[in-house]
Amino acid sequence: MMEDANTRAEKAAERGEAHRLAGRNEAAVKAFTRAITIVPGYPFALGSRGQALWAMGDLDAPLADFDRAIELDPRLGWVHLERGRLLTGAGRDQEALADYDQAIELEPDHAPSFLDRALLHRFAGRLEDALADLDSAAELESRLPYVFGERGEVKRRLKRYEEALADLTLAIDLDPDSSDFYLERAWVRHELEQSEEALADVNVALAARPDDSDGLELRGILHRLAGRTVEAVADLDRAIELNPGALLAITVRGGALLALRRPDAAYADFSRAIELGLDDADTWVGRGRAALDRHMLEDALAAAEAALEREPDLDDALLLRGAANEKLGRYPEAARDLKRFSLVAPDIFLSWVAEVSEGDSDLGHAMGESLKTAMAETLTDAARDLVAGAEAQTVNTADFAEVGAILRVGDTDDAAVVETRLARDPGDAFALALRAVLDRSAGRRDTALADLDAIVRADPAAEWATALRRTMDPGDPGGADRLTGLGLPPTIEAICVLAMTGGVDLVRTALPDGTWILSDMLENPPIPPPA
Repeated sequence: MMEDANTRAEKAAERGEAHRLAGRNEAAVKAFTRAITIVPGYPFALGSRGQALWAMGDLDAPLADFDRAIELDPRLGWVHLERGRLLTGAGRDQEALADYDQAIELEPDHAPSFLDRALLHRFAGRLEDALADLDSAAELESRLPYVFGERGEVKRRLKRYEEALADLTLAIDLDPDSSDFYLERAWVRHELEQSEEALADVNVALAARPDDSDGLELRGILHRLAGRTVEAVADLDRAIELNPGALLAITVRGGALLALRRPDAAYADFSRAIELGLDDADTWVGRGRAALDRHMLEDALAAAEAALEREPDLDDALLLRGAANEKLGRYPEAARDLKRFSLVAPDIFLSWVAEVSEGDSDLGHAMGESLKTAMAETLTDAARDLVAGAEAQTVNTADFAEVGAILRVGDTDDAAVVETRLARDPGDAFALALRAVLDRSAGRRDTALADLDAIVRADPAAEWATALRRTMDPGDPGGADRLTGLGLPPTIEAICVLAMTGGVDLVRTALPDGTWILSDMLENPPIPPPA
């Protein structure tokens, strides 16, 4: 008995499907084509041939088959899904999304449709939509590892790290041989600051795929954080060799190279990252630090400016600009940056002060001297205002409130503090002057004059000390002596004499060494003055 056309077409399609599932796509195409020749309007054979043609690398022919199959039978959810996948690969995302929506509407219990739509949402940055689809897929397929692995990645991007860790651990339990799941879990553990566990996971991933650039990048980061800088650079070198556009690897290597005192290579890395589009403030700071180490001062200054354009109060950028300005001899600008740094990030500032105070740091010395200049400018301005107020009989010592917030001026009015300072440096001219004012207030004029004479003997050019000495006698025409009878704290009175005698430069010479100012600030944290 002769078989009818439909039966023969079905048998040809069955043979084609067997070939396709076994990966014999050419044989599958021939069998499906035979079925379509027997029954031209055979939707299953058209859709299945489209799958085999697409697996062979073709795009146009399978799309035509999918289109024709859907035209003949719009209710074929699986063909909508296959066409959606092809369109996704072709970058036609909106059309693909419409197909995924249709596939889910037609077959709401088919987990792969939710999964593929979730992938499309994730790549488009619609993370919450992706998560909703992955939740649906997980409810339908509780033993499908890829669903949980993908959901773990989405939750990591949503910064839901503990949930991501749970999903990825389940994915690994379901498929212990997947290096992708181990690598993704390593990233999550890195975010959770579980560095040792993260390193163990990334090592498992790299054992399976030694040339995975993402894995090498992460391991390089973990080595860098653990202080294994040489190992970090080795991993990052290989990651960048495999993927020259790996921005994170390039910038992390730049920081590691700076730590290894290889500023030329570090500068090249940060510059490359900026060229590739990583135009953020931190990358500019990295390039600026490398430029500073290469003595490219103007370049360092320009990098700091670029960083501050992007983040106006970034502490690292303020410190970089201050250092560049100091090395360029622009002390007022350097001082302003350091002062701003101390106010916007006092905790970080104090940590930095501790570091530079403990070691023989060129940068610490330079910034200490810049701070000394800032103190001199602020003190001089306030002192001149105070003298002008005294002449107008409107003296208000509250004008020194900002000064007191930056440099604990009032502390030096205590005789014991002054003596401690002199014990540290018997030649501290400013402390000698303060003791002289204290002695004069106590009626010990001869002792006061002896201290001022000692200053002049050590530095005959110290006109300010001579001017202060004249205030010990009434009738001095200089103006500063008018403060003598106002009961001002000795520090303020001495600073006023300095300011009126020689201005900022003179005030600066009388202040203690810049590193002492840094140390004082460490002991007495800066507090911004009230608005």
